Amino acid sequence: MGQNNLQLIIDEIEKILAKIQIELVDVEYRKEGEGQMLRIYIDQEAGVNLDTCAAASRAIKNLVDEKDLYYDQMEVSSPGLDRILKKEQDFIRFMGQEINVKTLKGYEGPRKLSGVLVGCQEGNLSIKNLDKIIDIPCELISRVRLKPDE
Repeated sequence: MGQNNLQLIIDEIEKILAKIQIELVDVEYRKEGEGQMLRIYIDQEAGVNLDTCAAASRAIKNLVDEKDLYYDQMEVSSPGLDRILKKEQDFIRFMGQEINVKTLKGYEGPRKLSGVLVGCQEGNLSIKNLDKIIDIPCELISRVRLKPDE
């Protein structure tokens, strides 16, 4: 299945889940071991529990099967305490939280940074690290995750 087709299905999944007040956080579609895994990460204002996962699974199962998206196992779960931040709304929601940032090779600084998320504008992510603000161009970031409380 091509990336464009997968993105269309992801867009449809997002719309279906939005109707039942569940946010689609991320989708992983990859080979794991001997099988193909479809992993759907969801969130909700009140948090995610087993009932939320079951409702999301029921809501999207027919769509996924109808689109003939092959998988051996489908898993619907919470993104966890160290959730990935991807969308602008994620950065707005978690402003002021501690994050871990992984940069690409083209970034002329450390490959791994930690700090408090203080901004995301004009194509830059800003984090406060040891009383200084570091601006990182978004195109040079490979991954941003929340840093769980220790």
